[in-house]
Amino acid sequence: MKNKNRNPKDKLLFTPGPLTTSMTVKESMLSDYGSRDIFFITAIRETREKLLEITGLSQEKGYEAIIMQGSGTFGIEATLTTAIPADGHLLILINGAYGTRMKKMTELNKIRVSFLEYPENMPPDPAELDNYLGSNKSVTHVAVVHCETTTGIFNPIREIGEVVNKHGKVYIVDAMSSFGAVPVDFEECHIDYLISSSNKCIEGVPGFSFTIARRDTLLKTEGQSRTLSLDLFAQWKGLETN
Repeated sequence: MKNKNRNPKDKLLFTPGPLTTSMTVKESMLSDYGSRDIFFITAIRETREKLLEITGLSQEKGYEAIIMQGSGTFGIEATLTTAIPADGHLLILINGAYGTRMKKMTELNKIRVSFLEYPENMPPDPAELDNYLGSNKSVTHVAVVHCETTTGIFNPIREIGEVVNKHGKVYIVDAMSSFGAVPVDFEECHIDYLISSSNKCIEGVPGFSFTIARRDTLLKTEGQSRTLSLDLFAQWKGLETN
């Protein structure tokens, strides 16, 4: 049967993203709205609510969905440069190109960073992480990629989160190529920040990323951002107020 939701001239995209976008999504973009229009403001609020709903969360449960203009990389950099204070110390679990990219971001932004690196076909070892955090008390934040696009390997974010929580650290998960397709229990995984983008599993158009944050953790980051346009806290506050 012919798919009426797809223009036959469009290529089918099977890359990690952008993905093929349905005709209904494209049609919804045919009207222009100003950023102060009631429709626009309402659409942004509903989008944030639905992003939380995908994970079974809500503002009432203490979580926030923060939309950030720009690609997934913008969302990752906004989160890292806002969440980690000047005296913070990030540990990144690396087993592919996107863990390495996070390391480069932190180095460019003069964030203190350490890493545990593994072969691309091996997930990080929670036991090794446990030992490392026990011996390196200065670490304040831990970051990992959920589905490392380099190989498609899924890293054990629940087991890692249990270790991170045991040591009282802030937990950051890059879920760029998994969010919306693979269920994630935030409470079970002890996640403080999860980042993804519109053009991956939720099959939207490229152009914005989003961070789902535990509000109590987010509120501690006011004034910490190293940039103006990628200030995650200021973006959240703006979305909430105007």
